[in-house]
Amino acid sequence: MSADTVILGNMIIITDTHFLPEEANIINGLFEHGLNSLHIRKPYATISDMDQIIKKIDEKYHPHIMIHSHYELIQKYRLKGIHFTEKEKNQIPLYNTINCFKSTSIHSLEALMEVPLMINYVFLSPIFSSVSKQGYEMKWNFHELKRLLNEKHEFKVVALGGITSHNMAQVKELGFDDYAVLGSIWEPYKNGAKKSEVIELFKHLKNEF
Repeated sequence: MSADTVILGNMIIITDTHFLPEEANIINGLFEHGLNSLHIRKPYATISDMDQIIKKIDEKYHPHIMIHSHYELIQKYRLKGIHFTEKEKNQIPLYNTINCFKSTSIHSLEALMEVPLMINYVFLSPIFSSVSKQGYEMKWNFHELKRLLNEKHEFKVVALGGITSHNMAQVKELGFDDYAVLGSIWEPYKNGAKKSEVIELFKHLKNEF
């Protein structure tokens, strides 16, 4: 799968690291309203935990799900693919022959030059101050970042970290192929927002790009 065949779909949502009440119900609602790609990132989950949340998501949406752990589930469900975390990057060659999308995360401009050939897209983060991780930020040379993003790569580059409606125009202007959100969706929900309000937040963010 080359980067040219990757259709990211204007906005990726990453789950909260913890399981939330009615989370699968919210996820199904987001898919119903146009979500194209979901990353299930649950670093503390057992394989049984992961199996349960995937089961609760409507089967027709499984081809839009990337998993960050318990990669063997790619064989059980018709999922979109695998995200290789920092800890699991050494496993990338082991999945070379598995026909699925593959992504990973990078945190520097230098790392853009070292992305393995089989990777379809990378998260570059944190672009702005994180919504969900207080104090998680990085100072970028945005001029250099824009220059590198406008060079041709064999993979797509996705902005992650502190993405809100206030900086969406900058994300687009820099030349990112897509963007991913976590805190902008899940923090309001954790603070009392209803499912309908979360979906409206999603629709607003999606329409900004």
